[in-house]
Amino acid sequence: PASGVSPAEPWFGDERSALGPVLGAGANIQPLRPGNQAKLFMEVTQLRDFTGPDGITRHFGCNLGVTNCPVPSWVYRGWAVPPCCKETMRHLLFYIDEVFREVGVRYIVTDGVLLGSYKYGSMLDWDADVDLHIHNEDFHLLEEVVQHRAKRDGHFLRKHSNNASWLLQANDHNYLLIELNLRKEHWDPDRVWQVPINGKLFPAMEEAHLNLSSWYGLSFFRHRLRHVPEWEEESRPMYCATPYHFNCVDESQVPG
Repeated sequence: PASGVSPAEPWFGDERSALGPVLGAGANIQPLRPGNQAKLFMEVTQLRDFTGPDGITRHFGCNLGVTNCPVPSWVYRGWAVPPCCKETMRHLLFYIDEVFREVGVRYIVTDGVLLGSYKYGSMLDWDADVDLHIHNEDFHLLEEVVQHRAKRDGHFLRKHSNNASWLLQANDHNYLLIELNLRKEHWDPDRVWQVPINGKLFPAMEEAHLNLSSWYGLSFFRHRLRHVPEWEEESRPMYCATPYHFNCVDESQVPG
């Protein structure tokens, strides 16, 4: 390359170093510009992160300010969640935990994120949302306090049409969700367990494995078919052999 810095320069360098001084100054060569070439390559190959020979990782996926990557493109194909989408959900989970602690909303993690904590100590690699169970006595604070706080912080909190959930989003057109649910299961906020998720402890129902078994059956820790609603399993069957399956974990994937 012109600067002798790195083979990645034709893709990510400035226009003149990539195309030369003549073409680099042209106005009608948009498809040849290195930024557009890189973006096209990443879109065609459905990649989100690229680490070049220079050791620099460049991100081409979504972020907190834009629309998320299309969920059906990965969740129903057995692919892992794009790292950018997973980071959005991690950010929102950590964010709402801090807000809840500040304003006094008691909650527990449930469903897939609790399953991920048990199996990996982290969020699942193939989940499209995070479910939290809000204590009945604090659910009203979501409308009275939390929705205004989220708006002030640049996020978006909307009430679900079922009136029993609120949905936290990075913005109003990013549909990676933290579901804040009102449920019938009783739990004692003074007897919660603390479970690890991505390096941080979160509250879970006492005897959390009972919460998991009620959702995923007594064999929730085995390599098996996922637990989904019957209508979904019928229209989109996905077996354990599918890579990065929703609820299946091979023994080799579980930390020793």
